[in-house]
Amino acid sequence: MSEHHGEKELAAFIRAGAARRHDQAFGDYFRGRNASCALGAAYEGMYRLPDNADGTRPTKDLDWFFDCLEGTIRRCPAEGCRKRLTLASILVHLNDDHRWTREQIAAWLEDEKANGRLPPRTPPAP
Repeated sequence: MSEHHGEKELAAFIRAGAARRHDQAFGDYFRGRNASCALGAAYEGMYRLPDNADGTRPTKDLDWFFDCLEGTIRRCPAEGCRKRLTLASILVHLNDDHRWTREQIAAWLEDEKANGRLPPRTPPAP
């Protein structure tokens, strides 16, 4: 039986990774020795990465471990934004476009009332 993990655990991994790299990266998962974006922080929460992680990209392990990243559609919680994307895309959008801190993103993931859950996608009819 495979075990998958949800948003509250994803938030904990983001916080753990952010504690290892204190600056926030925008447009890249990692920048030098000190910066990561929200998804980069989650990946670093899973694995011990080299000090300089420039060019490192999360593997499919992140999507497998947190199947909510690609299997869940969310509304963007930023005021005035009407985007609806996969959870992974919303995290990148919040990080890069709205410049939410990794802590704000983690707090949003933990807040079940505020995270804009939408019903799961249904496959198109044949």
